[in-house]
Amino acid sequence: MRNVARGVLVVVSILNGIAGLVCGVLFIAGPDGSLMQAGALLPVIATMPLANVFFQDFLWIGIAMLLVLGIPNTVATVLLVRKSASQYRATLATGILLLLWTGFELIFMPNGLAIGYFVVGIVVVAASVLLGRTTVQRSAE
Repeated sequence: MRNVARGVLVVVSILNGIAGLVCGVLFIAGPDGSLMQAGALLPVIATMPLANVFFQDFLWIGIAMLLVLGIPNTVATVLLVRKSASQYRATLATGILLLLWTGFELIFMPNGLAIGYFVVGIVVVAASVLLGRTTVQRSAE
């Protein structure tokens, strides 16, 4: 069970790290959404709170993707591979960030992909808590 949960964390951290970095960079490089073929979403994000400041294009979304999804998941991947003492705290943080990201998305732009990622966030949080607790129990013995 521990190995499966750890494997899930490694795979999710790698995939979310790559996706967050790549998509974040593409949104920053093409804030009109053209590089991600997301231009059709511009009218949708223009209706979000603070749209006149942050959601005129995809620049701030790209920056947020890098800071909230890409970099934290990449750091978590490195910590998992190195079997750092803080690896499960890092994955717990990335799971919570994913839940916050997808929760925000579900409020303003409900879609099936966001629901799927929300479920992934729940799995990451659950696996991180489970593995973090068993690691603490094993070190106490």
